[in-house]
Amino acid sequence: LDQTRVANQRYTENTKALGERLGLEENALSGITETLNRVRERALQGNGGTLGDSDRASIAADLRQSLDGLLDYANAADGEGRYLFAGSNDANAPFSLSSGGTQFSGDDVIRQVQIGPNRVVQSSDGGSEVFLRQVSGNGTFSVAATAANTGTATIATAKVFDAAAWDGGSYNLSFAGGNYSVQDGGGNVVASGAYTAGQSIRFKGADLTVTGAPADGDSFSIGASQQQDIFQTVRDLITLFETPTSSNPVTRAKVQTGVLDKLGALETAQSRVIDVRARLGSRLVAADDAQNQLSSQLVKIDEALSGIRDIDYAEAASRLTQQLTGLQAAQQSFAKIQGLSLFSYLR
Repeated sequence: LDQTRVANQRYTENTKALGERLGLEENALSGITETLNRVRERALQGNGGTLGDSDRASIAADLRQSLDGLLDYANAADGEGRYLFAGSNDANAPFSLSSGGTQFSGDDVIRQVQIGPNRVVQSSDGGSEVFLRQVSGNGTFSVAATAANTGTATIATAKVFDAAAWDGGSYNLSFAGGNYSVQDGGGNVVASGAYTAGQSIRFKGADLTVTGAPADGDSFSIGASQQQDIFQTVRDLITLFETPTSSNPVTRAKVQTGVLDKLGALETAQSRVIDVRARLGSRLVAADDAQNQLSSQLVKIDEALSGIRDIDYAEAASRLTQQLTGLQAAQQSFAKIQGLSLFSYLR
């Protein structure tokens, strides 16, 4: 019982530490969700085409603050000098930003905490899963305006209408003579027709809506989404909003297409964070459940120990004597009954 009690106390301490660490991660993920919502709202506000360059620059400055906030959450610590999203290499802040991109000094090792004889729970989520393994575009494909475009056409929406039909290829949407044409990587036409601003252009499971007036030769590239970390997505948005567009409708159209693509990436990132928080919530429930079970077990163990250690020896000796007397009487009765038979009865 003493050994069981020591093990119970160890599991209780593990469970308490696990709950505190998971709670800190939940707070960080909540802050990340709010920050991404803020970034998305500001990006939508600035992509309407009516703001001047000074207003767009203000949005870019606000996005820089949000980027700093995301970095702070990504480098959140547990209060004991260990970083939540660094894996096993958690003695130093795992994320840093430079002109070359995002640097991650952590690893993908996920610690497991034992909270029962046969029960372990993941104590954190990997930083690469939460922040780095994001994707560009809408999560299926990404769109971009060709740098040489001279018209004002822009991609207004880019979504998937049939995921099974998308083959992950590279396509080019071009315009000429009032018509559009979609070609695959081999130059084969997969969709074409007369262009009307605001119409839906569908091919290979993709659905694009183009607005504005394209010039002959203008084009957009469409390709499978690629891995892009969440920090780079926000940095790309900052660059787009810092680009002057007030005096150049062509540049404005290109920037709007770029912002649309980043908005899709933000939405995908938000979904990923929501999934991580959902899994974290299940682990928090498991920790609470284990804590309750361990507390109940500890009470029963203490009761059993008290029954042994705090015994009244005089009362116990008297009870033992009574039980022995009853046992002897039962044994004697059994011996007599065992010797009885039908012949004994007849005699």
